[in-house]
Amino acid sequence: MDTYGLGIKGNITVGTDNTYVMGGSSTRMANIYSVLFTGIATSARYADLAEKYSCSEELLVGTVISVSRNSEFEVSKCEVDCDPACIGVVSENPGFLMGDRKGGLITGLVGKLPVRVKGRIEKSNFIVPTFNGCARAGIPGEEIYKIGVSLETNDQDKERLVMCIIK
Repeated sequence: MDTYGLGIKGNITVGTDNTYVMGGSSTRMANIYSVLFTGIATSARYADLAEKYSCSEELLVGTVISVSRNSEFEVSKCEVDCDPACIGVVSENPGFLMGDRKGGLITGLVGKLPVRVKGRIEKSNFIVPTFNGCARAGIPGEEIYKIGVSLETNDQDKERLVMCIIK
């Protein structure tokens, strides 16, 4: 470190107890790797809050997740239209990952995430869970099953990833 602050460009690996890194200007950025970090985050690179859950299979990013029925695992892909047990969507890069469990399916619970949407949808439509780990545009009367809101329009009938805000 230099006397003007963080004068390193690149990575810092912290290997001793109670090592402090004092910041400089935003032009002097570095990645800090540590087992436990105590500090204040002012921003996150990604935009969802996620947690790991046990699942019997690996699933694609954007797959809609429900609490498992008749399984020793906690979650599985949604297989019920308007499933009230839906809890979130498979996340690839959560902004904040809760828990330190080894393994498990990273499930975005809240925030901005790509979602596997089947069928046509307009920006601002609410989405509901449906079969095969997908979501679809909701219709009036299904608001109780709403899992989020679309931020994009998909004018095709086929399945595709659509950026949504998950509630």
